[in-house]
Amino acid sequence: MTAVLAVGALALGISACGKKNSEMPAGEKVQESLAYRSSWGADEPQGKIIKTLFDDFAKETGTKVDLKFVGRKGNETLATEMASGRGPDLFDAATDNLAGFTAQNLVEPLDDVLQAQVPGEGKTVQDVLPEAVRQASSTDKGLGLIPHTVISTAVWFDAAKHPDLAASPPQTWEDFIAYLDKAKKEGRVPIGQDGTINFYNVYWFYSALVRANGAGSLLALSTDTATWDKPEVLEAAKKVEQLAKSGYFQKDFMATKFPAAQDAWAQGEYDLNINGTWLAAETKPKLAAGAKVAAFQLPVGGKNSVEAGALGWAVNAKGKNVATAKKFLAFALQKKYVERFSKEALNIPSRADVPAPEHLVAVQKAVAEATATHRTYDDLAADKPYWNDLFLPLHDQLISGKIDAAAFVEQGKKKTTDHLANKN
Repeated sequence: MTAVLAVGALALGISACGKKNSEMPAGEKVQESLAYRSSWGADEPQGKIIKTLFDDFAKETGTKVDLKFVGRKGNETLATEMASGRGPDLFDAATDNLAGFTAQNLVEPLDDVLQAQVPGEGKTVQDVLPEAVRQASSTDKGLGLIPHTVISTAVWFDAAKHPDLAASPPQTWEDFIAYLDKAKKEGRVPIGQDGTINFYNVYWFYSALVRANGAGSLLALSTDTATWDKPEVLEAAKKVEQLAKSGYFQKDFMATKFPAAQDAWAQGEYDLNINGTWLAAETKPKLAAGAKVAAFQLPVGGKNSVEAGALGWAVNAKGKNVATAKKFLAFALQKKYVERFSKEALNIPSRADVPAPEHLVAVQKAVAEATATHRTYDDLAADKPYWNDLFLPLHDQLISGKIDAAAFVEQGKKKTTDHLANKN
């Protein structure tokens, strides 16, 4: 799986020692070491880029590099390893899991890396990273990761098949519903949804609430029960209720196993799919001939906040080769490498001077021009017990039509009250 939470679990390198060997002649320098244990597949575009990066870094700096691809589940014990001092120097982090690592004091602050020179370019790391991207890569303790990729959420469609959407995407919720009604009336399935993936289902409520009300409006639901009484929470829930009860999703969508719905969308069976910016890359082998992937932001008004998340590298605060890891981070942001995340991995690059793939230009522009931005899932996913055990199951009941918006709010407030009481 390539969803945000799956990607966010990736990890890099167990450090080899870089300490001076007492038996070596005085003044002789020990070779620096850096190991990378990656959960990207070796044959994935990202894996190939990473391989090139570390090969070049080793060649140009003389650093001894140990690169291993361990698969998606190969780093499930990463936090435990780092906490015990056995973990890697570098690890893959994402906006959604950065706060959790930071709370455990496992992340080395990287604000000093912003002033480092990107080799051969006469620019610093700060010069090439937009402010919104730096914010997406930070916590209240400062810069926590150096990003290579920007991620966001949008509503995706085939512009070749639906030129009306390309020419005039919906600007209001009423416009959006009017399009869904028209598609349904004409015998099409308006929305494809992989209903067995609860963190995809929650895109609807999350986007409706946070895009309208800004950063912190979702996160506050887990920390202050009074937030559940705010009218905007009920309003966002009513939007999801409207989608659930109006038959806009495919039949039996809650039983649809990933990636069946997004693949069917790619083949033109459904008009729309709400998803992350990786959707086109994932579905590329299934795209209908002549398809032209495009996207628009879910139109809910208010602040029109745009999700700006990031994927990148963090440094283990207890790592043995912190300085070498930081050198790698500045090295990795060279334009020639970041361009590959755009051209080969088909992602939005972290650097402002590297254009996104054509189908992501609109999203890249939305992030760059946003007057308000928020991080992935408004940071709520970092509270794993609340997110996984309480919030996602409750939202599944709402989007499946088992409960209405009022019950969602009522149960959410009660469950949150109980959760906080047990937590304390």
